[in-house]
Amino acid sequence: MLSRLQEITSNDPEMYQSMSRLLFLDPKRITASLEEAMSQATNFESTGNKTRAEVWYRIAGGIELYRGDAEGVRKFFEKAASVSGNSKPEYKTAASRPQEAVSIARKYYENL
Repeated sequence: MLSRLQEITSNDPEMYQSMSRLLFLDPKRITASLEEAMSQATNFESTGNKTRAEVWYRIAGGIELYRGDAEGVRKFFEKAASVSGNSKPEYKTAASRPQEAVSIARKYYENL
């Protein structure tokens, strides 16, 4: 039996892998605002703490996925990829295909 996300991503294993790592399971439980996530990310990046900066850019990207903002998805996952040394392919997928990522997120979140 296919999961809901597998059904939505159909025959696109790259997007399935990416979204399975980036979507929030319960977005209503995310207490950080986009502004807080951006502030934390830039602060940690400026002090050289790349790991924490990556986490906050990832959170910002996830918030933008939930909000449906493709430009924000591209921007924040590009930053997450950059500070992580391009070590996580899911960031590259979301950043290079933000409109598809937002479309999948919309379908995934519509019945939560």
